[in-house]
Amino acid sequence: MRRLLIVIGIIVAVTIAGAVVFMATFNVNRYHGAIQSELEQRLVRKVTLGDMHLNLFPPRFSVQNLTIADDSTFGTEKPFVQTQQLNVSVRLFPLFKGRVEINSLDLQRPSVELIKNQQGVWNFSSLGGSTVSNTPGGQQSPPGFSGSSNPSSPQPSPGGPSESTDGGGHQFSLAKLAITDGQVAVTDLQSKTPRALYDHIDLIVLNFAPNVPFSINVAAHLPGPGTQQVRLQGQVGPIVQGQPASTSFHGTLEVQQVGIAGLQKFLASPALVNTDGVLSGQTKISSESGKLAASGQMNLQNAKVRGLDLGYPISAQYDITDDLPADMITIRKTTIKLGTMPILVSGTVNTKPSPAQVDLGIKAANVSIAEAGKLAAASGIAFAPGTTIIGNMNADIQARGAADKPALNGTVSGRDVQISGKSIPQPVYMKSINLAFTPTEIHSDNFNVTSGGTTVAAQFSLRQYLSKSPLVDATLRAPNAALPEVLSMAKAYGVTGLNKISGAGTLSMNLHAAGPVQALTSAEVLKALNGTLGLDFNNVRYAGSDIAHQLASIGGFLKPSEKDQGFTNISRMTGDIVVKNGFAQTNNLLATLDIGNIAVAGTTNLVNEALDLRVTAVLSKDFSQRAGGTGIGGYMSTALANSQGELVIPAIVTGTFESPRFTPDLQKVAQMKLKGLLPNLNNPSAGVAGILGGLLGQKSGTQAQPQKEQQQPNPVQQLIDIFGNKKKQEQQAPSK
Repeated sequence: MRRLLIVIGIIVAVTIAGAVVFMATFNVNRYHGAIQSELEQRLVRKVTLGDMHLNLFPPRFSVQNLTIADDSTFGTEKPFVQTQQLNVSVRLFPLFKGRVEINSLDLQRPSVELIKNQQGVWNFSSLGGSTVSNTPGGQQSPPGFSGSSNPSSPQPSPGGPSESTDGGGHQFSLAKLAITDGQVAVTDLQSKTPRALYDHIDLIVLNFAPNVPFSINVAAHLPGPGTQQVRLQGQVGPIVQGQPASTSFHGTLEVQQVGIAGLQKFLASPALVNTDGVLSGQTKISSESGKLAASGQMNLQNAKVRGLDLGYPISAQYDITDDLPADMITIRKTTIKLGTMPILVSGTVNTKPSPAQVDLGIKAANVSIAEAGKLAAASGIAFAPGTTIIGNMNADIQARGAADKPALNGTVSGRDVQISGKSIPQPVYMKSINLAFTPTEIHSDNFNVTSGGTTVAAQFSLRQYLSKSPLVDATLRAPNAALPEVLSMAKAYGVTGLNKISGAGTLSMNLHAAGPVQALTSAEVLKALNGTLGLDFNNVRYAGSDIAHQLASIGGFLKPSEKDQGFTNISRMTGDIVVKNGFAQTNNLLATLDIGNIAVAGTTNLVNEALDLRVTAVLSKDFSQRAGGTGIGGYMSTALANSQGELVIPAIVTGTFESPRFTPDLQKVAQMKLKGLLPNLNNPSAGVAGILGGLLGQKSGTQAQPQKEQQQPNPVQQLIDIFGNKKKQEQQAPSK
């Protein structure tokens, strides 16, 4: 035994010594051209190698600055593969005999360019597909350099895969191909999508050869806490040359704690913008002759939409097949759960045309809509963010046609629907609502929306909804609605235009939207809105502007110490509003403030909330005296005084309801000075009609005023008469 150990020790020592001598005397760069030519033969691509170094344990070459050119038919200047370092593992004993037999390749931090041309052919499909007997330069493979396989055997040899031959030439085969922390760019010229870049990819391919199956394990690591990994592994092949979609695959796709925000950046997918959560799940994939089947489940935890936490998980169990040559997806036994709410989806999606054509059935049987309502609110689709919706729903819808505008058939019904939230003073309730869908029309039944003691009767329909200009027909009626409850309803449905108003009082509403719209948006519906609103409000707070501060600035009596409060308290507001094609018009709106009364006339664009109003403020006598009475002199003397000692300030209001802008109404000032018309808006006997009539030069309607005063023309007419009379006088004067 001792002698045996001595012999073994001598053999090991001699082997190590021989290896050291070999390392010292072997010049790997003498095989630089041979390796480069052999790679070019196998890949059928131009290959460029930098400096090479030999490592013995394990035996491998280290190659600097490897570049593999792209298929010349693609006409791109970027290389197919480019890496700063390539480790080429070779067999040891053939190396002692002066032969280089490649066993595996290991690329460190490479970049790969994948391109699909307009005919649907990928640039990698020609990789190693052509067989050659000579190098691209026309020279035979150098002596002493050979492949790693036995050409006569189609199966992998113990040391690695076999290498199939065709006409005596080599095709690319490896025992192992590894990519560490790679970067892959994908350009699809057929679908005209922009170049997408995917980073931090690891790949291991074992026993790769053109005519036999091989295994693949590819993983993408996303930045962020947790595992953050997407992994695809399984058996591939044999590869179908020129038709990679027809190549068979059997394996699994595993997603482990992947953040949606990171996945969105990785995939550059606009569909995932403003969405976050942690995705996990596993999918079994089987593909044969272009027929792909996928089944499994995915779970989304901590789901967020537009920064709002949904508060429940979203899961999907699916069984899907995809006919890749026909671009036809069939959805079977698929259930999507929003929390505990299941939605069943089945049917087909044809992705070959653009847009895709769908034939899908969607069903939900007596399920709670709390989760769906929260998702709709978070998405900003139908409700204000942060709104809570409870109730039950039944749905049975069939969608057929273009994915962006499918024709619908079926029904959706809701029962005991209640909407509440922090921004909604009183819950909004609907006992029932029923929607019917046909390919030509979507319509509701007559339903009631209730909040507190106020009920609004509503009904709507949408005809020709597949056309470019669908026809909307909707009504809202409430004869004596309480203002706080109307505001609750508006906030519940995401209407933001009334957020600046709070208070009490009543509102009589009779609105009807009818006509064509360019899109199914609130702005387009408002353009078709017509009807009337009667206002009788008390103790209203308007948070859009400090009207007293604005008037004092115009009148010229604003004190430096007075600050803009940013709101206005209105003790009483009355008047009528007529809505015509999305424009709200009034000529009798009267508001009572602490400082006096304000009369308003003009229009508001309900779509963009733009204001075009004429405002006349008559400040109370006490306030006028404190401001300086007739002694003040504002901007071009815009603050005038009437016989009662009250200041009168005409102004123009523009801007928006959210941010109004006040400027002096100089035309009205000139008219009032010329006419001497300074009304007393604080006189209760004048009434709204009398006040506005006086400002506009109309008859007062009060019996106390002399008949002569009532019949005086308005200031504009007086100006016309003055200049007209002057001309007449000049014509009548005798010439000298």
